[in-house]
Amino acid sequence: MWRITSRLDPSRWMEYTDSGWTADPETRLIVLDQAGRPQPMTPTGPHYTPTGADDPFCLYLIGMGVIPAPELSGTPPTTPALLPERPDSDRTVY
Repeated sequence: MWRITSRLDPSRWMEYTDSGWTADPETRLIVLDQAGRPQPMTPTGPHYTPTGADDPFCLYLIGMGVIPAPELSGTPPTTPALLPERPDSDRTVY
């Protein structure tokens, strides 16, 4: 389980445990808006497509992206394995 806190603003945080996730009110609204949508794994991509709105890796990516100067404590979720490229893929990255 993990917790992300802001080094600049102590009122900004997000936490993930076995029972789900919690966050400060501002972060919570952003996470609720973005959860379940593809998230960039780095500033230039690739994007991770979540398995659902409660996908722990997706929530982690959102938290690291929206909390200013994020600092992580605990064990972050592991990066899911990339799926093999389809033979008919045009190699376009979205």
